[in-house]
Amino acid sequence: MPELFRDAKLFTLAATRPEHELLLLCLHRGNNEDLHTRINDLARSPLDWQYLFLLARRHSALPLLHRALGDVDVLPDDFRATLREEFRKNATRNTLLAGEMARLARLFDSEGLPLLAYKGPALARQAFGDISLRRFVDLDVIVRRRDARRAGELLLTLGYEKPSGLTPSHEEFLLRRQHNLAYARDGGLMIVELHWEVAPARFAAVPVGEGVWERATTVNLFGTDVRCPSPEDLLLALAVHGTKHLWERLAWVCDVAALVNSHPEFDWAHVRKRAREARVERMLHLALRLARGLAGGEMPAALFEDGEDKTVSQLSEEVTAAMFGSAQPLPIGFARNLRFNLRARPGLRERLDYLRFVLTPTDGDLAALKLPAGMSFAYYLLRPLRLAFKGEAGH
Repeated sequence: MPELFRDAKLFTLAATRPEHELLLLCLHRGNNEDLHTRINDLARSPLDWQYLFLLARRHSALPLLHRALGDVDVLPDDFRATLREEFRKNATRNTLLAGEMARLARLFDSEGLPLLAYKGPALARQAFGDISLRRFVDLDVIVRRRDARRAGELLLTLGYEKPSGLTPSHEEFLLRRQHNLAYARDGGLMIVELHWEVAPARFAAVPVGEGVWERATTVNLFGTDVRCPSPEDLLLALAVHGTKHLWERLAWVCDVAALVNSHPEFDWAHVRKRAREARVERMLHLALRLARGLAGGEMPAALFEDGEDKTVSQLSEEVTAAMFGSAQPLPIGFARNLRFNLRARPGLRERLDYLRFVLTPTDGDLAALKLPAGMSFAYYLLRPLRLAFKGEAGH
């Protein structure tokens, strides 16, 4: 049913199997009688239900598949039972994580340390109105860069630990050059990614400036009002995040579509202005094209009145082909990542910044080899060797 999607070309490219079409229709949020009829018709047709399950799991879309198929009475019993059990387990874990997010928000507030909940349960509430409809396995919080060390110390008091082997000099290096640091407890079952930016400055210049804090809104998690980025600021962050990871998961596209669709008062002028200032307009347009083509995202036609960016079209088609080429994710090697992210940047300056980002040492590089504080420059020499040897996808 490509007519339900604003970009029929992407839908047609994706829906090469009935299982693909059914998954896409289940992700569509529209309350359309024809949509429900088509979903029921597809469910009654011969389908590879195991393939559908594996594909939805690959794309972290099982909660949305469960939402759409819950009332369909022709599902195979084993498929229905498995889908229901996966939904239950995800909802239980999400409840645990949302409770921890609320606890962190209260603690940070009591210490006079401002915090923004980013992605995770906050995004589930902002975009879907229900924390059970997203899959997330950790918590992301944003603090001001000047508060990052203090925030980390606060997490340590709660039993969280820094990455193994992280020295004070390494931590100082990461605070200057990277954008987050992961803390874990309970043997890695509970992870908090502490951000001071949504992405490294060399990857995308979308700073978490004072304007982001001033525009922040709140979501309620178990009686606690938790601050989070405004929908407009969040959209840019999601566009950058998806591009960084080559839009490997369909769930990230659904996040964009649901966020836009659930906020009809969206300030598009502000979004476009910030994207232009940060030089991430192509990333934004890629996110929007994927959202309207694969997840029923509805956005003003005026956003695309300047004409179609051929590179955005090519990238969106490449992403779609990769998403539906297999029930298992394609390996993202260094070369593929490099090509994609260079093309996601139209300007020479942005491309050079990205290359500098790729060559900036990560916490993995620091952990792989311990060097004295005065030898930190050597990590820049070792980084290309590690990339070449391991074929890493970058950061």
